Amino acid sequence: MEAVREPIRLLEIEKELAGPEKESALARYDAVLVALERRIEAAMKEGLPPEEYPAVEALREANTLARKILRLTVRVGGKP
Repeated sequence: MEAVREPIRLLEIEKELAGPEKESALARYDAVLVALERRIEAAMKEGLPPEEYPAVEALREANTLARKILRLTVRVGGKP
């Protein structure tokens, strides 16, 4: 049985990405998004029902955007 974990909070992620270990935090979070990207690509390669395609395409775009935001947050250092 998998342990129940507390949901990740966006503010906690932002603090991690601005902290001294920001590169390792970026790598961890990006790895999750890369795994999702691979799952999306596999699903699209296998073929999707027409009614599911728009939702999966939107998820793919959101995932790409999330990866860009992660990198930008690290580059800026979490400063407004």
